[in-house]
Amino acid sequence: MRSQGSAFRLFLFLAVVLGVGAAASPASAVRPDSQAVLSPIDFQILNRPAPVRGADDRRHMVYEIQAVNQSGMDVQIRKVAPRAQGNRLGLPFTGDRLESRMRINSGASGTTLGPGGSAMIFIDASYGLARRTPKAISNAISLAWDDTASAGDVVRQTFIGVSTRVSRQKPVVLSPPLRGAKWVAVNGCCSMNPHRGATLAIDGTVRVPERFAIDFVQLNRQDRLFSGPLNDPFSYGYYRTPVFAAAPGRVVGVKRHLPEQVPGSLPDGATIQMAGGNYVVVNIGHGRYAFYAHLATNSVRVKRGQKVRTGQIIGLLGNTGNTDGPHLHFHVMNSPSPLQSSGLPFVFRGFRGQGFLRNVVGIQAGEIGNIDRRRLRGRYRNVLPMEDQIVRFGR
Repeated sequence: MRSQGSAFRLFLFLAVVLGVGAAASPASAVRPDSQAVLSPIDFQILNRPAPVRGADDRRHMVYEIQAVNQSGMDVQIRKVAPRAQGNRLGLPFTGDRLESRMRINSGASGTTLGPGGSAMIFIDASYGLARRTPKAISNAISLAWDDTASAGDVVRQTFIGVSTRVSRQKPVVLSPPLRGAKWVAVNGCCSMNPHRGATLAIDGTVRVPERFAIDFVQLNRQDRLFSGPLNDPFSYGYYRTPVFAAAPGRVVGVKRHLPEQVPGSLPDGATIQMAGGNYVVVNIGHGRYAFYAHLATNSVRVKRGQKVRTGQIIGLLGNTGNTDGPHLHFHVMNSPSPLQSSGLPFVFRGFRGQGFLRNVVGIQAGEIGNIDRRRLRGRYRNVLPMEDQIVRFGR
């Protein structure tokens, strides 16, 4: 094992001369120069994480790390381990766990970045409720690459850095946007799913609007998603159910005339502008905006500029936009634009957990729900439902 490869020395020289390197970290994270290392990969955290309490009785800090290989070598990212106050913050991301959380922009699999390659790493650093929320976090990172000057010799490098302060913004407390039992929080917090990985480069800036988004679908009395033809929206008993304002505010965005899609497959030719289908955006104050998407055609009952109150019906659940089945997509964001925004954490004032759905993919094909009725049960207050948790809203 070598501490430095000759192929890396040229990169180090250029980095010093040309000023290549990562952006400045919080002052509290700066280490003595004698301990600092020059890395072939630049890591940047996109957002300050804001802790949110989940129904699993843990607080979740969700953030993304953008990684860019600034060298001319293949470099493997072996470990990313969130830390706070010198202690580990949740389990480290290594092996398959790291690969599942890492999206290489070239489309390659694995955890190795080629020369000039880049990737996004999606982190969920969770910790128990008894632990104090840290003011700042960093990441212990391990890399490896081949030393071209010594065939077969692998250079390994480990350092602690890639730091950020933790946001002091608390999750907004909301009323549920739906009523009734057996609602399933699909694609929710905080595993890797289509919402979590939905980073968008809009006008040259990376956005993560769906960071905490949830797709709500409802099981019927037989614990099925639908009864009747899969491609008939009226087979889904919750289709066209009322959608309620989760908080008071002023309507700042509306789309109402897009057509219903046929359930069972995603529509052809979908554009990013039509992705949310018919929707309502409500300014709920303090830089937060509630987004209700995929509403039924011509069902929206509010207009731009109108004030709404908590519990007011704003539209009906539909199947419009980029969707393969009726559902309500709901999230909170930091801008009135569903595209040019970043997702913010939120919690619901109260709901009852009814279990955990094991076969989300299966119910979309007509299977009976395989429900773990011992997991994620009970009354919850001011928490975020977990992915695939079954919940009851209201009495």
